[in-house]
Amino acid sequence: MSTTHTSASPSRSINRWWYAATGFVTLLFGSSTVNVLFNVLGKPMAEDFGWERSVVTNGLSIETIFVGFSIVILGILVDRFGPSRPALPMVLLFGGGIMAMAAVPNNQAVFYVLCIVIGAGAGALNPVAHATVVSAWFRDSRGLALGVLMAGMGACGVVMPYLANWIVGAAGWRTTFLVIGALCTVIPFCVYAFVTRMPKQHDEERLQARAAGRVAGESLLTIARSYRQFWLLSLSIFLVSSATFGLMSQIVPMTTDKGISQETAVFVLSILSLSSIAARLLVGFCLDRLFAPVIGSVIFALCAVGVGLLISSSSLPLLIAGAVLVGVALGAEGDVAAYMTSRYFPKHSYGRVLGFVYFLYAMGSAFGIFLLGQVYDATGSYSAGIAPIVGMVVVSIVCLLFMGRYRFSLDHNELADAAESSPDTASERAAHSN
Repeated sequence: MSTTHTSASPSRSINRWWYAATGFVTLLFGSSTVNVLFNVLGKPMAEDFGWERSVVTNGLSIETIFVGFSIVILGILVDRFGPSRPALPMVLLFGGGIMAMAAVPNNQAVFYVLCIVIGAGAGALNPVAHATVVSAWFRDSRGLALGVLMAGMGACGVVMPYLANWIVGAAGWRTTFLVIGALCTVIPFCVYAFVTRMPKQHDEERLQARAAGRVAGESLLTIARSYRQFWLLSLSIFLVSSATFGLMSQIVPMTTDKGISQETAVFVLSILSLSSIAARLLVGFCLDRLFAPVIGSVIFALCAVGVGLLISSSSLPLLIAGAVLVGVALGAEGDVAAYMTSRYFPKHSYGRVLGFVYFLYAMGSAFGIFLLGQVYDATGSYSAGIAPIVGMVVVSIVCLLFMGRYRFSLDHNELADAAESSPDTASERAAHSN
């Protein structure tokens, strides 16, 4: 296999798969770590401080909201300045915030401020920057390369619960925040500083646009006006993330409330994350061969079944089955969003579009966390959450099925039939561009 992108000269001699592999490593210590830490450490933290469980879940919701804003900002900055320059300071903010949790006092306001700090830097530990790099380097095998990248998020969900559980058992929850926060700072920082690069041609086009007093690609406003797929994809990801991430955030307390041990609950959570890893690789492989909206629709339908099993069942085999189905959807949604962004929108708008889509992913995640937390506080169980969550998954599927044909080829060229059917001409869209 060729070691460089077929349409761009490499900026240095490096196998292009390293960009997917090192992106995997970043996501292994990425923004999903916060969800794992709050899952595993939230209960002992709340017990030490005498807090209601909702204090911790509200903190996670606040953090997730700010993750969304940081993703949008990062996506815009990546399209303007490349991936590394804006990502490096955000990595320091994210990791520093997690480490600071080790010294948090019994003060809810300070706890929420640290949640904001962590969320403000978490955009760099999200797939947007690395997905932009991978999509630029890969034409053939793009889906598989994105699958390898996104598998880092699933690997985080498998490795981090056991690592956090081991450290908290040996040294307490404060030391756990300190150690894992340090890992989440040093490793991603080194990846961005020494490896992550865009193809030379892509950077040259971006710099030429800046020299001409404009930004390469089309603005978010132009995309929103000209591409109905922008809103369909965004809404679909928002709704399905409410189901997957929202449910994932409650797996441990939801399972232990049924009389199942903490160790078994962590095992169920790891099964969910492990299945998401396999799903990312399998879905990535399929995206190179099958129509992405159909793949997403089938997997999201299975997710609805998994939601029902996880919330309503007390049987360990059924809980594991539900975790597998929700994990598959959790793994697929990132791959589908990243791949479809490359096929429906211009290449130099990739970062800002995917950033907005992942913003709504984060907002959906926060909404799902909030919804299940409120359901539990109001009813004492999570059962009443089944109907709204399944309903959101169904609407998400409908949105995908209305996406229509791909608008761009794997070479990032607009397809003729898509251009002819577009309500706005290229010149009209350009008039709205930055």
